[in-house]
Amino acid sequence: MTVKYYAILTNQGAARLANATMLGSKLNLTQMAVGDANGVLPTPDPAQTKLINQKRIAPLNLLSVDPNNQSQIIAEQIIPENEGGFWIREIGLYDDEGVLIAVANCPETYKPQLQEGSGRTQTIRMILVVT
Repeated sequence: MTVKYYAILTNQGAARLANATMLGSKLNLTQMAVGDANGVLPTPDPAQTKLINQKRIAPLNLLSVDPNNQSQIIAEQIIPENEGGFWIREIGLYDDEGVLIAVANCPETYKPQLQEGSGRTQTIRMILVVT
């Protein structure tokens, strides 16, 4: 079976990570965005500088190194129940300068609005493998 859902570093993200590693500094990941990719499951592209059709961007709720695998970075954002009304098919991770560092696709899910008669808090998680 072929891998269908995955996250990659963008070209700018890979360059910024390499530069931070070389200088011994940190890459400050601060925000996560979600989008609907205009109704089609996207293929993450390292040349991307933005999501195809961004629906929401907000600060990360969690950024940590996986305690069981030091080469995995876990980024999470919680979308509250009072926000929604859109499909989620793409995820982007941004640094403190607004540069898209990583992009992912995900199984499509609908995030309802309370006005539609349904609401839920939803956690969006991106796991990046870095070496």
